Amino acid sequence: MAVIMVEERFDPPIDLSEGSPVADKVSPCLPVYDVHWLSSYISTDGTKCVCVYEAADAETVRRVYRTAEVAFLDVWAASPLHRREGDAPA
Repeated sequence: MAVIMVEERFDPPIDLSEGSPVADKVSPCLPVYDVHWLSSYISTDGTKCVCVYEAADAETVRRVYRTAEVAFLDVWAASPLHRREGDAPA
């Protein structure tokens, strides 16, 4: 399984206090394609989000988003970058 990143943009910004409209649509499709959600990070202004999944490949995650009819900006496979002990944060 690969780590797959999905970049999303929102206009108007989303308000997570009202729940995640993306998660509500995407979550039911994940098991169909054997994709596992790992984490998500949303900008403080609610306009950008990066979601991290584990899947066979980036195209599989694209299929999930297309099936759920959720727009995405970009989808790509990623490798973890680990900071060495004592290094300052980037």
